[in-house]
Parts: sequence; structure tokens; C-alpha cells
Amino acid sequence: MSIIGTLFRPLFATVLIGVNYDTDTCIVQVAKKRGGAIVEEMRKEFKIVNGEPSAETIKYIKKIKTRYAYSYLAILSKTTEQVLVPGIKKTFFPNFGVNEKEYKNIKLPNAFVFIHKDDIVRYQNTFKKANGLDLLFSPFILLFFKCKTLVSDKPKMFVLQEKESLSTLIATRKETLYGSFLPINSEQPITTITDSLPESLAQANNTSSTKSAEDLDNLDTELGDLEQDLQDFDSFDFSNLETNEHLVDDSSNGEEVVSSGDSLQDLGRSTSIINLLQSCLRDFYQNTLYDSDFIEEIVIFDCYGISSQAIHNIRSNLMIDITLITTDLPKEIVNLAQIELNS
Repeated sequence: MSIIGTLFRPLFATVLIGVNYDTDTCIVQVAKKRGGAIVEEMRKEFKIVNGEPSAETIKYIKKIKTRYAYSYLAILSKTTEQVLVPGIKKTFFPNFGVNEKEYKNIKLPNAFVFIHKDDIVRYQNTFKKANGLDLLFSPFILLFFKCKTLVSDKPKMFVLQEKESLSTLIATRKETLYGSFLPINSEQPITTITDSLPESLAQANNTSSTKSAEDLDNLDTELGDLEQDLQDFDSFDFSNLETNEHLVDDSSNGEEVVSSGDSLQDLGRSTSIINLLQSCLRDFYQNTLYDSDFIEEIVIFDCYGISSQAIHNIRSNLMIDITLITTDLPKEIVNLAQIELNS
């Protein structure tokens, strides 16, 4: 940056855009910062088209990035081709199925995180028409920062629960010991994992190949009041925002109403989570690649929503203390972007 640019930089806002999407919904979280503090926030939800963010989503992000010179788009990787290697010895990489020519790595204080280069290119292409993707994070990075104040001398398992996946990280105060990324599929049985490479965890869950990005020009839709949304961004009144987290029936005396179908779905999901976590624990305890010790607690960062009954099922089956922390993933992605920009 030039001297003149450096002098005038404090006069301009920094806009951070966090994007999180699954097979149904894409959420765009926007935070505007001045003087190191967030002064405004806005969230918008879009539909997913053919497994990818729609043209409407892309145009919305592009308009924001075009308006603000210092704007950064960040996303959390959903690919199974990401690996955490504990320790700092590069000679261990082949033991985890990692070829350095095929992966990009991020070095943590006591571990490496790898994402396949092909997946990085795929994400870049998805947001190419939104003026580009600036930051791509692994869930392992998010878990690393989230667990820093919760670790102890004994290993704990930290779990990021999204709608369609689980990311796990086992760590102590001094070491990162284990990591895995697993799709959730309540319709398929979970294969028992013994002494195998970490990537076999993903294979055990019937992982399907990622669809290639569709031509965004063919997905163009009417934007409606999108332009007005952007014009109102600088003067938006956020004090009137309300969120409804639960649907409550008037006759239920304030208690959450859960249908039998919801209960069955919740039971199926909790069963899948139990099987996945059991597989991770078994892999950690039995795989000679890991320096294992007894897990004293599982901390679940819940980004999707899990019932108290599901938590009870998980606790009863695993016989381990469970701590649940509700987590707003789009906001967490924005926070990660800020950490990265400050580093």
C-alpha cells in the first residue's frame, strides 16, 4: 500500500462477508467495521440452486464488494479432502495420505491442516463472479480458536456440528492430537473403524463426490428489492431485528412442540452422531498414528440445533460428559476473517 493509501486507510470501512451454505440454504453474514469495532451487521438468506449458491447470492455479494474497497469474502470448507496431521514433522505427512504437491497446508503451533488444491480451486470458481473468494478456512482452524479457552491438561474432544457434517478436534493445553471431518448421513450404517488412516473415516460414511459448479449465467433471477437492501445498508436500524428460534403452540403453555416425525428424525440424527463419535474415539485410541489418552469431555459447538433428548442419547451411549455450546457459524466465519486480517 502506498504512503497516501496508508494515511487515508482509516477513513474507509472494512466489510467482512461470511458465507455458509448447505444443500438447501445459503446465509450471508455482513459486518461493517470502523476503528476496529463492528458498527453494523446484516444477514440475508438465499436458496441453493443445483447444490451451489444462486446467481442472486453471487450478485448480492458482488454488489457489496464493489461498493466497499476494503471488503473480504470468507467461507468454511465443507470438503472431505481436508486432513489434520498432529505434530510438526513433515515426514509424518505420507502416513496420513497427504501428498504435499496436491494439498495446501496451514501450520498451527503443533499441527498442520491440509486442504486439497482441487477443492480450493472449486471454491474460487464458485465465487469468481462475486469478485473473488478472499479467505477459505478449514473447520479445524475454527475449532482450534474456539477451544483455546476450554482446553485442559487432559484431552478433550471438540466437535463442530453442522447440518450435514461433524468436524472433530482432540486437544490438550499443549498439543493438538487428532482431527477428522465427517459427513452426517442418518440413512446409512456407520462402518466400525479400527487401525486405519484418518481418511477412512470419511469413506465409512458413503461420501458422495462434489458436484461441479453450474454455469452461473444460467441461474440468473430477478433480484427484486436487492438494490434497495444495499442502499439501506449504511443507515439500517439493527435495533429492531428479531429472531424466532422456536415455534411454540399457543396451547402448549410455552413448551416447544415436537411432532412424531421430528422425534424420529432427531433420533436418527443422534444415532448417526453417536456412531460417528464412537468411530472417532476408536480411531484415536487404537490407531498407532496418534498419541492417545483418555478423553474426559466432549464439547459440542452446535451450529444446527440439537434437542436435549439427542444430547441425553449421546451422553448415555458414550458415557462421557457432554457440554453443548450454541454457535452462530456465519458470525464465526466473520470472526475468523477478522483474526486472519489482524495477523
